Amino acid sequence: MKISLILAHPRPGSFNHAIASTAARALLDAGHTVSVHDLYAEAFDPLLPSEEIPRDAPLSDEIAQHCAEIATADGIVISIPTGGGCRPRS
Repeated sequence: MKISLILAHPRPGSFNHAIASTAARALLDAGHTVSVHDLYAEAFDPLLPSEEIPRDAPLSDEIAQHCAEIATADGIVISIPTGGGCRPRS
C-alpha cells in the first residue's frame, strides 16, 4: 500500500515526531511504501490563496506533489498536536 504520512509540529523532539517516526518505521517494516512530509521542516504555508481554489488552478510544484501523493495514497497518517497546548493563564 502507498501511505502518505503528514507531520505538523514545530519542535523536532516532540511526541508527534516520535509518533510519526514510529508509524513510518512500522509501515515500512510491513512492506508499505511511505512518503513522509514534515510540514514545518518544509516551511509549508497552510494558507490557501484564492488563486488556488479553482479546480484547474496552477499550483506550485510542492503543492502539486502533495496533492498527487494524497490522491494516489491508499492510506493517510496525520500526526499533529491535538490539545494540551492551550492552557489558561493564571
